[in-house]
Amino acid sequence: MVTRHKTKLKKSSMEAFTVPIHWASQSTSNPWYEWNTIIFSTQKKSSRLVNFYRSLCQDMREYLLTSTLHGLRYIGEKKLTWLERFFWLIAFGSSLICAGFFILNVYAKWRMSPMIVSINPENMPLNKLPFPAITICNVNQAKKSVAERYKMFGNSVDKKLLESLCSSQTDADIFENDIADSADWEHTRSFLINVTQPCNEMLSLCIWDSVSMNCQDLFNAQLTDEGLCCTFNVVHRQNMFRNPKDLNDMNFTFPLPAVDWTPETGFPDDAPADGFPWKPKGIGTDHGLTLVLDANIAEYYCASTKSPGFKILLHNPTETPNIAKLGEVYGPGIEARVSIQPRILDAQPSLKSIDIKKRLCLFSSEKELVFYRTYTLRNCEMECEARIMLDICKCVLYYMPKNKTTRVCGKADAKCYGNLKQYVPSDRELACEECLPACTEISFSERPSSALLNKDLVGHYTQTVSLAQNRSPEYFTENMLVIHFYFEDNSFMRFTKGEIFGLTEFLSNTGGLLGLCMGFSMMSLVELLYYMTIRALCVARQKKNIQPFQK
Repeated sequence: MVTRHKTKLKKSSMEAFTVPIHWASQSTSNPWYEWNTIIFSTQKKSSRLVNFYRSLCQDMREYLLTSTLHGLRYIGEKKLTWLERFFWLIAFGSSLICAGFFILNVYAKWRMSPMIVSINPENMPLNKLPFPAITICNVNQAKKSVAERYKMFGNSVDKKLLESLCSSQTDADIFENDIADSADWEHTRSFLINVTQPCNEMLSLCIWDSVSMNCQDLFNAQLTDEGLCCTFNVVHRQNMFRNPKDLNDMNFTFPLPAVDWTPETGFPDDAPADGFPWKPKGIGTDHGLTLVLDANIAEYYCASTKSPGFKILLHNPTETPNIAKLGEVYGPGIEARVSIQPRILDAQPSLKSIDIKKRLCLFSSEKELVFYRTYTLRNCEMECEARIMLDICKCVLYYMPKNKTTRVCGKADAKCYGNLKQYVPSDRELACEECLPACTEISFSERPSSALLNKDLVGHYTQTVSLAQNRSPEYFTENMLVIHFYFEDNSFMRFTKGEIFGLTEFLSNTGGLLGLCMGFSMMSLVELLYYMTIRALCVARQKKNIQPFQK
């Protein structure tokens, strides 16, 4: 019995400690210490999200409590009630919106009105300016002796040309078809030179810088919209036109050496003191230009004005004169003093970064003209008018820019150029919209004063002039104009075009508004970047989850 009981007990004990076969096989492939990978992966992802959210909230609260921006620490303060924290949140948001509103206003002003014209504290010295170019025309359109000779012995074409100079009728009404074909430009050019008073007769005396000089060395004959005129101190043709050899114009002579002067670049550093165009030598009439002009009233046949005298225009040395519309009229029998008043506009180089449509001016490098080397508004308008006339009439007027291949309008084209206003707006700004003012330009105006000549007081001039022309004091006081051109200041105010807001000014205004509304500074931006990048990475490394033990 005892033995049987022991045997049963041993058997039952072995059964109790015997592991089932399917358990043993399962234990062999999956040990008890390995977890379910699916459950663990889900738990791991959930734990990461929770940890990330907690870390983000903790970093956000830390940033709010330590930020230098005004009001943020009250939003993150746990001791305050939710109402107080909400109040500071609204206050900070309102400050942010207010700052954004004013910054947008500053930005709109910067984009819409980027340029400002201000008085430059540094005046332009006299020795940096050229003496202005001076164009002089006798308002007499034809010498009486020559006109009467044409009337008596001239052919029908010359008579019609003389009539066109002195009549208020249009050329289309004066010239018949058969005669108009004969009045081509070559014939008209020869007629104008013969019938007009030449420069050597108009210029009786020329004094430059208190030195009497030959007028032919100072002045050149030039065909303008007023006819044959005389011009002083224009730049050399090589420096005025791109291809001067291709121009079909009168022969010019220029003093040497010539200087490549432009309003934008000024005189070169190595320019000689006597370089051409000439500089003023000083202030006052003794350092200017004095002229004695002979109107020769007895030779008046017809005039472009209602009184005898001269049309005189001061202009930029790089420009072609528009003297018919802009010239000032000076009568004979007076002594006039003309104080030269330069108007100087320049521009800062930074202005090139602003859109042309907003600054409304052009640098020379931004637009090349076809004929002129130097860009100015008047040169651009002259080329524009010539191009429009060439497109419509297939020719240009004789005083317009042209080359040897361009046909000059004759009287046969009178119907076309006479009716040109019907096709082209009279306003140049509408007809030539591409022509904008130059960003750097120099123009000249005059401030004249005059008094009548007295025959008893002109002895010095009559003696000098009489040596060549045998003029009496009576003739002098009736026909002569004594005129002095001079500067009266050693420096001149200049106006500079510049950016109303540069990048530095825009950042200063923006920072000032942000600082006023929120206490913002560059260090505030550094703080924000620090908490978003370096701080977040460092905290993530410190709080990295520990991986569970694996076999």
